[in-house]
Amino acid sequence: KKWAEYRNSNPSPLLFRATQERYPPGSIFKIISGLAALESGVVKTNDIMYSAGHYRLGRRNIDDTAPPGQYDFKKAFKHSSNTYFIHHGLACGIENIIRMGNQFFLGQRSGLLPRQEVAGQFPTLEEVRGNWRDGDTANIAIGQGRITVTPLQMGLMTAAVANGGRIFWPRLVARIEPADPDAFIEAMSFPKGKVRGQLRVNPRNLKALQHAMWADVHEESGTGWRSKIESYAVCGKTGTAEVRSGGRRDKITWFASYAPYKHPRYAIVVMVESGISGGRTCAPIAKKMFEALRDRDIEISRRSNGALANN
Repeated sequence: KKWAEYRNSNPSPLLFRATQERYPPGSIFKIISGLAALESGVVKTNDIMYSAGHYRLGRRNIDDTAPPGQYDFKKAFKHSSNTYFIHHGLACGIENIIRMGNQFFLGQRSGLLPRQEVAGQFPTLEEVRGNWRDGDTANIAIGQGRITVTPLQMGLMTAAVANGGRIFWPRLVARIEPADPDAFIEAMSFPKGKVRGQLRVNPRNLKALQHAMWADVHEESGTGWRSKIESYAVCGKTGTAEVRSGGRRDKITWFASYAPYKHPRYAIVVMVESGISGGRTCAPIAKKMFEALRDRDIEISRRSNGALANN
């Protein structure tokens, strides 16, 4: 009876959502569209533009949760200004955004769990050179429209930003040994730190993005402030994507983050279906996880130092 409930429930509790389900990324995709705009040269981090609190595209008004005002890259990032990222996304062009997403291997499986992973959806250069409109580009610049990702893909993206541009092949285990010690079967090893790709970006632009992620948590009015931990610098980006399902609107909420800022060790991506917002729902969860990791590291260091002292 219980198994029947699991099988028939909608949404299904049987899906491993980190790899088996795909979602619109919302504003955490501004990590990629913002980096594409900086790399294209259409904007520099200290350039200022005015936002009226919405973006007018033809006859369509695209709402902006960020208030009207003057924005540079960091302020637009920490306020998550749709107007700023749509404007510069259109200026740099969809092809540059697609090329940047390709560097992060969006739309491709990571190979972590064979037959238990979806690739997500990401347009190809051929598709955007065909029947493509400015409205499609505007949507993708803010992580909506014809794009879906897995939480694992966003974790790999965040780690690459944190570590200076290396995209790793993920792994779950280091080694699998045969159950029978007398069996003539070799153990399978999965090496750590296996690099899949290296971002081809200006280190200065990557630094600007890292600092903007720090500001989103630590500076006034940053959307990720609920993840702030004293003496442990968390960097992040919130996201809230709207979806329609069964005739009703719902939200997919995100927080993509890493810590510590100067010496990054952990990347955490929190995704909650039917959340309130990335800042309200996901950032506090990430904070608890980082606190647990910090406390664990402190305890490991304490034990290690105690063992050395005893020796």
